[in-house]
Amino acid sequence: MPRAAVIQLFHEANAFTPVKANYDGFLSAQYFSGEDVRREFGSTSNWLGGVTQALDEAGYEIAYGVCTGCLPGGTLESASYHRLVVEIIQSLKDIAASGPVDVVALLLHGALAVEGVATPETDLARKVRDIVGPGVHIAVPLDFHANVEPQLPYVVDVIIGGKLYPHADTHARGKKLMQLALDPVAWRTRRFRLPLAAPMSAQTSYSAPFSELVALSDAVEKRAGLADVVVMGGFPYVDSEEVGSSVLITGTDEDAMRQAYRDMADAVWQRREAMVRSAPSFTEAAPDIFARAAKGRVVIGDAGDNPGSGGVANVADIFAALAAQNLPFAAGFMVDGDAVLAAQSIGVGNRGRVPMGRMQDGTPFIADALIERVDEVCYRNEGANLFGELLEGGLGAVLRVGAAGHIAIVTERIQAYDTQAFRSQGIDLESKAIIHVKSSNHFRTSFTPLAEQGVFVVDSGGYASTDARNFTFTKRAKRILPLASLDHAEWQRQVEAECQIAFRSG
Repeated sequence: MPRAAVIQLFHEANAFTPVKANYDGFLSAQYFSGEDVRREFGSTSNWLGGVTQALDEAGYEIAYGVCTGCLPGGTLESASYHRLVVEIIQSLKDIAASGPVDVVALLLHGALAVEGVATPETDLARKVRDIVGPGVHIAVPLDFHANVEPQLPYVVDVIIGGKLYPHADTHARGKKLMQLALDPVAWRTRRFRLPLAAPMSAQTSYSAPFSELVALSDAVEKRAGLADVVVMGGFPYVDSEEVGSSVLITGTDEDAMRQAYRDMADAVWQRREAMVRSAPSFTEAAPDIFARAAKGRVVIGDAGDNPGSGGVANVADIFAALAAQNLPFAAGFMVDGDAVLAAQSIGVGNRGRVPMGRMQDGTPFIADALIERVDEVCYRNEGANLFGELLEGGLGAVLRVGAAGHIAIVTERIQAYDTQAFRSQGIDLESKAIIHVKSSNHFRTSFTPLAEQGVFVVDSGGYASTDARNFTFTKRAKRILPLASLDHAEWQRQVEAECQIAFRSG
């Protein structure tokens, strides 16, 4: 029976946020090996679930090494990165020592940033290649938000990214990745950068422009000599030469791959204004939000303080605005362990004043609230986006504000992108006129069916702000949209340069 090795290092790093990632964050969020990986993720809708199913269907014995991931946050500490790499590589060495390895699935995010390490994911891939040798295919899935490192396609064989945001396609894309890796055709992947960094709020595939780019990529990849085409949204929160959106193309025909990139780049140019548009502030959107909410339920996503993009998830201005009005609402998660402890000290069933988060003026929002619940927050997603994934928010509290407002607070930084974030805490969403989550787009899959009067994505101005002017860029972002003014001639110059770079020797 042929044999596959599966390993993972998964972290999305916002280099501008003060919250650093470390080894303990991986241990507490996701750290498994052996058959524990299958038990935890084999039936989920994420990448590991898709990779597992494809290998099972192909008749492979799967040996799982260390598979670890951390909640999105800041730059990973150097010592923690090296410790994780040592453990992942040792697990692969142990797999190789017990029998031949025919294929490796190396699951990466694509937006990892590490202190003092310029290309951490490529460095890990090289260590994997050193173990298995040049004849073993290495297949790499990347998150839709990857800033793809330039040398990675030359170290591994096949790379594909997710096409959808929210990421409802990771299982299917994981299966396709392994099918390409196991195909006797010698598929190869190349990365072509786009002269643009799209803000997270503009990257949703639920609507144009990215919905149109997904449809176009699906059509283009059917051309002879091609197997997969995907426009990667990219992760704009890092001052790097690799920051920005890109196109990943898998094929056998270099000319066809170049032409596919040119066609996708033309489509992006035509949609450039929509692709770099930042989200409005809550203040700008509030009149329309409240007018709509008076007629039926609305859903508000705060992209600026999204913990899934490195936000601290403690910006409190929208929470305060909702508490000051009379429409019934649910808001979460506010990440503030001290606020949870304050609620716990007041006691369930009692009323008191709970300071939480911070307003833009630096002061906390103080809620006069009834404490309805204090308990561990632990639930699994039930929507299509990362179905079955376990979310653990540590000790949490539910506060009732006014007659029918509810605020959910947690200790650990998690994103409320599934309705179970509220339902698991006993909050009835159907009774609310306003549902507010700290999320850019992941919430859409689960919450959109509740949005009778629409979905609003706003920007509270946190560390995940959609306005690039809020961050200090010194490298590539200064030469691409939206921070640079490019005419069509300069756009084309950069596109043609990418056509040459992508096929230089690695």
